[in-house]
Amino acid sequence: MKGLLVVLTAFVLLPGSVYMLLASNFGALKGYLIAATAFFGFLVMLSTIWTFGLPGTPALTGPKGVEPTFKFFTIDDPAASTYDSVRNFQGGAGNGWEAAPEGEVAAGSEQETLKADLETARQRAVADLIEETNKEVKDSSEELDVTNLDPKVFYTIQDGIEVAAVVISPKDPPAGSGLKRPDFSPKTTFAYRDPGAPYLPSILFLVGSLVLFVVHMLLLGWVERRRPLGVALRPTA
Repeated sequence: MKGLLVVLTAFVLLPGSVYMLLASNFGALKGYLIAATAFFGFLVMLSTIWTFGLPGTPALTGPKGVEPTFKFFTIDDPAASTYDSVRNFQGGAGNGWEAAPEGEVAAGSEQETLKADLETARQRAVADLIEETNKEVKDSSEELDVTNLDPKVFYTIQDGIEVAAVVISPKDPPAGSGLKRPDFSPKTTFAYRDPGAPYLPSILFLVGSLVLFVVHMLLLGWVERRRPLGVALRPTA
């Protein structure tokens, strides 16, 4: 409630005071149209920066929509029929699948983005397996942990979408950790990268403010033609 009052008060005092000054000089209608045209013009510039960025200013500095995420599925899920490349996966590289990039990659390159995406998928798959398995474990020494799991990530591109395969195998934990080597066969989880819609709010702001700017500018031109600035009004009888 306090936040709403702050926003309303700021809107009344800042744009409202500008409108009152314009209205006292040009009249209520023309003052509104001048203020609104300037306001929506400013929003056009601001939302353009949000959408496209500037040199030294990245895009998406404003409101963001749904961020890209990985959607996990198994070979038996309906998604496997959409991303049927998973049926060619044999547990490693080959048949169109490649190992995730490792080591140093060029900053800002596609490889850097790909590596970060696949690392996100790996961490998510490991965290999900640990959480699901440890719920049923009563002996803490038999719990799964990042120290006794060996995840490997492979990927392919199908129809422009990244599809990842995360193969998680057991490994010997560090000495003195109090954990045992897990006893399970390698588990494979698949995921596709949902691009989301991070630009949607910025685009909506840009389109909406652009339409309102053009509408108010045309109305301002129409009002100005009917009553030009500097022309004295004739008194009516």
